[in-house]
Amino acid sequence: MQISEKTLYNEYLSRHRRKQNRGANGTRDSERSKTYSAEFKMLSMIDNPTFKDIPEAQRCAKKIYKSKTWQKLWRESTNSDVTRLFFSTPEVVAKFKNSGRGTAGFTDGQKVTLDTRVGLNKYTLLHELTHCLGHMHHGRSFRYTLLKMVGAFMGAKEKKILASEFKKRKLAYGKAKKPLEFEQWKEMRNRLEKIRNVT
Repeated sequence: MQISEKTLYNEYLSRHRRKQNRGANGTRDSERSKTYSAEFKMLSMIDNPTFKDIPEAQRCAKKIYKSKTWQKLWRESTNSDVTRLFFSTPEVVAKFKNSGRGTAGFTDGQKVTLDTRVGLNKYTLLHELTHCLGHMHHGRSFRYTLLKMVGAFMGAKEKKILASEFKKRKLAYGKAKKPLEFEQWKEMRNRLEKIRNVT
């Protein structure tokens, strides 16, 4: 049975999406450790403001939600996932057991949980809020958005250092490449078929 061109094109689109954001759509988040490595290096080179408690972290988050940067990034996130419409201001809460072990923070996309021993700082908050903008992985679109958040809420110097650390680890952080349109894809596929038939 022959597979239709539309089916093959849809497979191409799916592969393209996975390639742009490794770790999205339930696949293995293969760029997470490299992203963490870049973040740890950047954090060793900058001043990362700490919060005295969860209410102070919540106040910081509320200021972020009122900003033009957050509003713009949040609107963009709703274009690809309409469920984001209901979660424009994620609640910031404390981790149930604050051991200082494991993650400094985590999110389910609706609520940000911070470890009060090691996660009460601006960078951890920004990292988790970036996930809340529809990037529940550590791929290209996460890093692209994270740099915007860092630039807006920490500063240009911090953004530059983080971008440099991503670059050193060969982690893409620009806008995701657009896939070929159907006709372009078909043309490319036909060219490859001809090359295969010649060899």
